[in-house]
Amino acid sequence: MDWGKDLMHGQRSRHGWRGGRGLRRGQIARLVEPCLLALLEQGPCHGYDLIASMGRFGLDPETLDAGLVYRVLRDMELAGWATSDWDVGASGPPRRVYSITDAGKEALAMWQAELRNTHYVLHRLLDASEGSRSGEIESG
Repeated sequence: MDWGKDLMHGQRSRHGWRGGRGLRRGQIARLVEPCLLALLEQGPCHGYDLIASMGRFGLDPETLDAGLVYRVLRDMELAGWATSDWDVGASGPPRRVYSITDAGKEALAMWQAELRNTHYVLHRLLDASEGSRSGEIESG
């Protein structure tokens, strides 16, 4: 069985991972969290504006599930990482404005450390795999 081919087509591997194109919903939810924290660190923001800003991180706001973003925001509030207040401006219906808390800033710092470590590991993996492929080509 060709495990690499199966992973490319989203099949189950011998380790139980189901590959495919893009990130799965659970993986995206985990990435939405640090993205929202980073955006909120810049200042209070409405949920809609947060979603529109996700493109800065490579997440397409057009295909991003807004319900997922609002669930993550609610979870962040429950964790004490964010707060929200109602904006009852003159135009349109009231909207929530989200802000980061000190605990949210600490969570962002932990996310940043974890993402730096993941970045390092992924680049080492890519460098090693690309090096071994070029070695196969040169020797083969």
